[in-house]
Amino acid sequence: MSKHFVTLPFFQSFSSKILILGIVAGIVPLASILLILGLFSQNLLHDLENTISDIKAQEGKRLESYQHQIIRQQVRQKTLDVAQDITLYIKTHPRMTWQEMYHDPAFREMAAQPVGTVGETFLLDASGKKILVHSEPSYKGQTLEEAFCSKGKTSTLPRLQYSGSPGLQEFSLAPGQEENPSCNGFLVSILVRAVKGPALMVGAWVDPEEMDQITSQSRAIFRTALNLTKALIETRLGQFRQQLFFILAGLGFLALVASVLLARRVTTQVRNLKQAAEAFDQGNLSCRIINPGRDELGQLARTLNRMAASLNDNTVSRLEWENTFNVLPDPIILVDREARLTRLNQAAARLLDMVPEEARGCHVSEFRPAGRGSFPQQALVQALEQGEKIRLESCLDGNSTFLVTVDPCRDQQGEISGAVFVARDITALKQMQQELARASHFLEQLIESAPLGLTFINPQGIIVQANSQFYQEFGYSREEILNRHYSFLYASDAERQQVLAELRAKGEVLARQVELRHRDGRSVPARISIRKLYDKDGAVIGSISLASNISEEVSLQRQLEQAQKQEVIASLAGGLAHNFNNLLMIIMGLTSLMLGKVPQDHPAYTDLLEIESQVRAGREITRKLLSFRRVTDFETQPMDLNCLVEATADMFGRTRQELIIQNKFAPKLPAVEVDSGQVQQVLMNLLINAWQAMPQGGTITLETRAVNITDWQDQTWDLEPGLYVCLSVTDTGTGMDEETVHQLFSPFFTTKGPGQGSGLGLASAYRIIKNHRGAIQVTSRPGEGSTFNLFFPASSARPVNIPAEEKNIISGQGTILVVEDEPTLRRVAGKLLEKLGYRVIEASCGEQALEIFAEHHGDIDLVLLDMIMPGLDGLQTLARLRALNPRVRVILCSGMDETNEEDLPAGVSFIPKPVPLEVLSQKVAAALNIGR
Repeated sequence: MSKHFVTLPFFQSFSSKILILGIVAGIVPLASILLILGLFSQNLLHDLENTISDIKAQEGKRLESYQHQIIRQQVRQKTLDVAQDITLYIKTHPRMTWQEMYHDPAFREMAAQPVGTVGETFLLDASGKKILVHSEPSYKGQTLEEAFCSKGKTSTLPRLQYSGSPGLQEFSLAPGQEENPSCNGFLVSILVRAVKGPALMVGAWVDPEEMDQITSQSRAIFRTALNLTKALIETRLGQFRQQLFFILAGLGFLALVASVLLARRVTTQVRNLKQAAEAFDQGNLSCRIINPGRDELGQLARTLNRMAASLNDNTVSRLEWENTFNVLPDPIILVDREARLTRLNQAAARLLDMVPEEARGCHVSEFRPAGRGSFPQQALVQALEQGEKIRLESCLDGNSTFLVTVDPCRDQQGEISGAVFVARDITALKQMQQELARASHFLEQLIESAPLGLTFINPQGIIVQANSQFYQEFGYSREEILNRHYSFLYASDAERQQVLAELRAKGEVLARQVELRHRDGRSVPARISIRKLYDKDGAVIGSISLASNISEEVSLQRQLEQAQKQEVIASLAGGLAHNFNNLLMIIMGLTSLMLGKVPQDHPAYTDLLEIESQVRAGREITRKLLSFRRVTDFETQPMDLNCLVEATADMFGRTRQELIIQNKFAPKLPAVEVDSGQVQQVLMNLLINAWQAMPQGGTITLETRAVNITDWQDQTWDLEPGLYVCLSVTDTGTGMDEETVHQLFSPFFTTKGPGQGSGLGLASAYRIIKNHRGAIQVTSRPGEGSTFNLFFPASSARPVNIPAEEKNIISGQGTILVVEDEPTLRRVAGKLLEKLGYRVIEASCGEQALEIFAEHHGDIDLVLLDMIMPGLDGLQTLARLRALNPRVRVILCSGMDETNEEDLPAGVSFIPKPVPLEVLSQKVAAALNIGR
């Protein structure tokens, strides 16, 4: 019957067999899974019940032990805290007796405190362990054993055992009695005693009833949690079985549907294959199987399609191939294994000047290209012998350049059967390459030869190219610049954002000054110009930047501004000095006259001397102003710097007894070419500044030494390499911060209060040292004092001695013409000369002086002539006086102090205002003695 069943038409079709196979393949695994899942669920429930029983037994004990341990730690800590509070209370009440403490509610409340809900603290007598203070009054006077008996409601007195150190003891029931881990507690000794009080201990114990209640609650919660877990797992397992059944049923249904669809698809592909095979058999080679699948049947369908297409191509005419082969512009030649020509196209025939039909069978050695070219037959022979592809450039026709390619051909066994020769005219390409190479070389030379730093930046901000000038300007190497984002070059990101915003808005940035970061980390001023670069479609492909380091330019600009500022200040200084010296001359003259009239024991005599001293101090201020104004107006001579410094320091130290001046002079010091007065002025300024920096007194150290300078780094001072003499002035004063040191030599800059400093001392020192071709270096920190190092070029000449200033007043006789436009000053000068014994004639201007001299030139022995006057000035008046009498004796005087006597004609001398009486007397006497 089974054989008859199988022979039914339904079971003989290909699709029904696939369908039955799919149904069986889907149902059998699903039924097996359901059976296995049922057995697994029964075993799982049985194991779960056993596991929960074990957890109840083990975890219950562990939880109860853990609770006991936590409560034990809590009771122990509470005992220690109460003991610490009791100790602190006794220490803070050293005079309170035990009875007073015992009746103090605060003390009792401190001693008897609850320990959560499971215990309480109490106070015991340490000697008998009897309870003194307890929240339950009935426990007072009882021992711990008696209290345990009352608390546990037992008739027999328990025995306790103690463990731990004397300072902290733990007590519990002794072995052999009922074991109750909750019947325990702690005792802590109080190390201090109250007045007339016993030795105390703080105790704490656990209430067994409260402890049992807590543990019973925990056990009940744990049992409930386990029962709920078991019920939840059983419920979830039942739900899982139900859901799995529906899922497997759905999968079975999907398997059935998939079997039906698969049967239909497979039968459709087989039917298409059958129809295509029948068409091919009937000679219809244009028939194709549409949309073949990607399985084995689809692969078979594609193979049949390719086979049909191949058969169809081989059966069509080869006319299309011949036409294509002949119209190709590149010469193509096919040769066999013996290098004999088998085919060539029309371009090759023209190149070889041969007819295609006649050329067949010719050996390549017989090829003679038209013109003066040569055929590369050696390349063909090499390709046939070595079986390698050959590429070379050759001039086949004598004029053009061809790229020749020779490819060996192989048969089905892999043996070389011939070769294909292809030649392409690349003359125009070669010319373009040469032009491109020349243009590229010119562009590279242009970039590298540019006098500015040039960089190319792509749209992502990466530097892709930079020239050598850029590396030189900013100190970077090629590896440190290329392939990095340009932002690291900017010292300020905010400034970079401004440049970027301008570039986006205008498409270019022209001659903008920015701060860029040099390789050594410092910020340097730079001038940049940036423009965007575009391709032929107008899209931005990057930007080009020109940058130059203008540090030197900025430095020169600052120097120019400083020079202009100093020039203005110098003009102001000259005018101020002239007017101020005139006033000082009047004051000094009147003071000298008054000193001559007042006896030395007169009370005003000392005041007059002080006025004269202050006038001399004012003269020093004007000298500072004028030394700042002058550039090269000083007289230098070889001096011993040790002697000069020692004399100046000695003069300064006489009036500053609170200072200690230490001299550390190097022996055999080379001489220095200096103006002694100006160097003394510089040193005096430094000494005064050091004194003012030490209001409570201190030490000033003066040290000299010879130094050999080879590499000077400070650009503020231009020192040539060579031997120098260094003078160091060090104080122990308040010191200066970096900003103050930076401004020290600026005119009118001072750190002193109003009226305490002019701000010209160090400015004039700067100019004086600059004129001496020297340098000043300052090192200072707040609170650590300051050091000024002065460098003077060493001289090989022998030093000269400093002449002592003469204080003698020389009287005389004769007639002196005083020419001065200031009436008061003219009157004071006349009285000073009359005091010296001279007869004085006064003139208010140069014109009046000429009239008086023309009238009385025989009686006038000397002319005291002011240099700055309205109308005819001093030099113009001098020239006209010499015209009247070439031998006239003249003393020029001025508050500008800018005249060098060596530049004056014979018989003419110079006195700077204000002039002391003794100097005036000496100058006048010297002038009148000339020629006598």
